[in-house]
Amino acid sequence: MDPYIDIKKEFLEIKDDLYARGLITPFGGNISVRCPDNPNKALVTPSGVYKKFLTPDQILCIDLQGKMLEDSPYKPTSETPIHLAILRARPDVNAVVHTHPVYATAFGVSGLPFLPITSDAVIVGSLPIVEWTVTGSAESGEIIARALAGQQNYVLIRNHGLFVCGPNLPNAAGFTDMIESVCKEIVLCKMMGVNPRVLPDEKVALIQELIKSHLV
Repeated sequence: MDPYIDIKKEFLEIKDDLYARGLITPFGGNISVRCPDNPNKALVTPSGVYKKFLTPDQILCIDLQGKMLEDSPYKPTSETPIHLAILRARPDVNAVVHTHPVYATAFGVSGLPFLPITSDAVIVGSLPIVEWTVTGSAESGEIIARALAGQQNYVLIRNHGLFVCGPNLPNAAGFTDMIESVCKEIVLCKMMGVNPRVLPDEKVALIQELIKSHLV
């Protein structure tokens, strides 16, 4: 019996949802989750597997240095070093979701400002952007891990995609979808030739207070 079958089922459910929303593609985007029984182990997406047909036995178990902990014909995603750098740097984080969202990516390459146009935008707060380096390199892992220091849980890689981390997979996936929705709204406003109206400061402050009291 696979000791991680329950977390793998959640992994696949989150993958299916991200795939259905167009946030990951057949070969683009990946997921990692810290093993619930050992914070120094993680489950990661395999490399080169068509995401729609991913199965529990293809999800790989590795340690936080990247060592495979079970025999498998598959290799971890090429962006594993980024996932592991985040998990090592953030012991409070249990899940990392990397996506290639169309509107957030367009937002990143256009240089548009992330504005408080909706309550979702206020909840997200800010969307830092770092420059793309060699995919999956140790350098890229350290750059992204530094960008996700403290309480910052999301970062956009210009010309590439989005990394979101969180206490669990639903949280990381939920913020991924929220960020994409706000970026889409801003991009659509610009496509219509208008500047989006932002929420007034007093409403932004009210939403921020609601967030603090867990009412949102």
